[in-house]
Amino acid sequence: MKRFIFLTAAMLVITFTVFAQNKMMVKKITDEKTSSEGKYLIDAHPLLEKFYKANGIDFSKASAPVNSLKKTAWNFTVGTQKNWYAQDLTTNGFYSDPTTCRGIGKNCYVFVEDSAWTAGHVNQNAVDQIINAFDNTTPADPTKGVYEMDVNTFGNPPDVDGDPKIIIVILNIRDGFKGSGGFTAGYFSPVNEYPVTTYIQSNVGEFYYMDCNPLDLMSSSDLSTALQITAHEFQHMIEWNYHRTTENSDFFNEGCSMIAEVVCGYPLRLQSDFVGHTNVPTFTWNNNPPGDVLSDYGRAARFFLYVKEQLGTAALGKFVQSKLTDDNAFNVDVFPNFAPTRNFANFTVDWWIANYLNDKSVDSKWGYDYPNLPAVTANVLANPNTSASSSVYKQGVQYLSYISGTNLNFTTNTNGNTDIKVKAIETGTGGKQIVDVATNSNFSVPGFGTTYSNIAFMIYHNNKSVFSNGPFAYTYSSTGTAQQLVQEIAYDQTEPTGIFSWSVGDTMAVRFDGIAGMKLDSIRVALRNTVPIEGGIWKAGTSNFLSTKLATFTVTGKTIPDLVNPKPYVYEQPYPNWITYDLRSQNIDASSSFVVAFPVKGKYTGATGAYNNVMITSKITNSPYHSYTYLVAKDASSGSAGWYFVSDSDTSIALYLIRAYVSNGVTGVNESVELLPTSYKLDQNYPNPFNPSTVIRYELPKMGNVQIKIYDALGQEVRSLIDEEQNTGTHNVLWDGANNYGQRVSSGIYFYRIVAGDFVQTKKMIMMK
Repeated sequence: MKRFIFLTAAMLVITFTVFAQNKMMVKKITDEKTSSEGKYLIDAHPLLEKFYKANGIDFSKASAPVNSLKKTAWNFTVGTQKNWYAQDLTTNGFYSDPTTCRGIGKNCYVFVEDSAWTAGHVNQNAVDQIINAFDNTTPADPTKGVYEMDVNTFGNPPDVDGDPKIIIVILNIRDGFKGSGGFTAGYFSPVNEYPVTTYIQSNVGEFYYMDCNPLDLMSSSDLSTALQITAHEFQHMIEWNYHRTTENSDFFNEGCSMIAEVVCGYPLRLQSDFVGHTNVPTFTWNNNPPGDVLSDYGRAARFFLYVKEQLGTAALGKFVQSKLTDDNAFNVDVFPNFAPTRNFANFTVDWWIANYLNDKSVDSKWGYDYPNLPAVTANVLANPNTSASSSVYKQGVQYLSYISGTNLNFTTNTNGNTDIKVKAIETGTGGKQIVDVATNSNFSVPGFGTTYSNIAFMIYHNNKSVFSNGPFAYTYSSTGTAQQLVQEIAYDQTEPTGIFSWSVGDTMAVRFDGIAGMKLDSIRVALRNTVPIEGGIWKAGTSNFLSTKLATFTVTGKTIPDLVNPKPYVYEQPYPNWITYDLRSQNIDASSSFVVAFPVKGKYTGATGAYNNVMITSKITNSPYHSYTYLVAKDASSGSAGWYFVSDSDTSIALYLIRAYVSNGVTGVNESVELLPTSYKLDQNYPNPFNPSTVIRYELPKMGNVQIKIYDALGQEVRSLIDEEQNTGTHNVLWDGANNYGQRVSSGIYFYRIVAGDFVQTKKMIMMK
């Protein structure tokens, strides 16, 4: 049984002098295997499995406990002292832990390990906040706590002790943490659901263990992490109540607990780990690469998010409470009640399409309402003339994305395996469509390069009944007319919000994903002033982050941009100090990941100072991280030296305004150009809330008349910003907070609306004085 899921980094609070942000959080990179310094959360499952095996505990063979082992409620009072059994995950032994009841809620008792209380790891305020969150309030509903949200969604928890309250034991979980590295934040163990005649160390009740060292429950961020994991683990407890002897497999079990976090209003996690791991046996666990459980959790979370959005929250409870398990529960109990025309097989294919296309306007089955989900990773092909061998796992999927050329012809040879299927996801000015592709025969796309700018082939295996997980081999080949392409790789939102004043020896870096068959054409960076600044190109390493150095260059700013307003530090739009550096003569391979970095040679002191700086912007989370900072400082606030990414709020990360351009090497006029938009898009204004001005960004896939107007809360027009013919591309328009008569508007809620062709969209913004 898996009973815990971990985050990828721990938060360390640090304050810097910046133009746009005054308080930032730096998070240590752990996916680069540099986690020997700092703390981060780990999956408790391998530790628990090892513990159960060492103690001869096999839940599949244990007799199911009766509904109530203890006939009367505990009736604890604050101050009650009690020794509870806990599990030492380092020695694989049980131990008796002295605790004291420090708080009682309507749905829980909270006991704290006496030694942790004495050491100051937990105080009464932390206990009270935990009770309040468990009983009364969640980010999803301020009137309902984790207990009620999980119960209303998934069903009732067990009650083997005759007391409906859950016992939360806060302690220093013995997981081997020694001041740095990984630690376990909490877990639920079914051992306590059995009588002592089955497991003598059973506490005979509903128990959840919560860590308090190094998890800092007196820190708002760590407390939020603890409560998010509580939503996860409490769902496991509910699941166990309905599947004591016939358990759902790990993917479905963990997927329900991951979506329990979202149901309670906490963010969807681990999506950056999932998106590059689609070609695996989707509904199995911990398989490719071996030990990479992060991607399994992320994949399960994404699947159950899709279930929640497509079938409704009630379908989650129907699934958990089904007497069947896994896909059988979906086919027998879920789909007939919530989507009679669908079954698990076609639902899975629609999910795979949604993960790449994510556009419900094409079909409601092929997208998400949850914002800013990263698309799954495709193998990008910049030249249509190619052939290769590959393979796909049972119930796995991979994507081939053609981004350049014309007159595409594509053939898949499945070596007689009829379980391998192919669909084409075609996007461009002609719209978006999904086309079934026959295998072992030519598939022609004459509109590629004109009507459709991107053709992604989704190659999948969806027959669960075959014995082997694979992989199953196939080959593909394609022909067409190659065209010269310079592809932009950018992770920013283009609007500078400020800079960081880092120390000498720190490094500002962006890691770029490689594209097969491409060379590095140029880089583009937004600078703060005119002083030369030295940068470099490195191969992206795994252990050292910056591996082999490929090039050194110096860029010089051309202007010192003015601030439109000293506060809130809105910079000129479009930003005038973008600098391009040509790297074509360096012949740098861009097929694999590379890093563009700027070491800090001197501390930045101002726009006219002796040193330059790279501008920053921000981006919401859920997407994979690409901007990193190396900090040399070793103090209480920043922690140890190493690579960090920087968060500018609880919901976004800071990005350096560095872009890369890569070329496919086809001859022709070689000029770096940004890719034109393939669809209409209206972004959220920035900043928001704002005072006195804000910028609205939008994208046009074709030339046409564009109207952008501002309305007040009563629907009355306040200002007409744009009403003219505009070219294809990305545009920005500034609203200075004035109406059509030049008068400043008052504080409040306003709406901005775009009308461009058939595209109409409205978004809300807030003027705050």
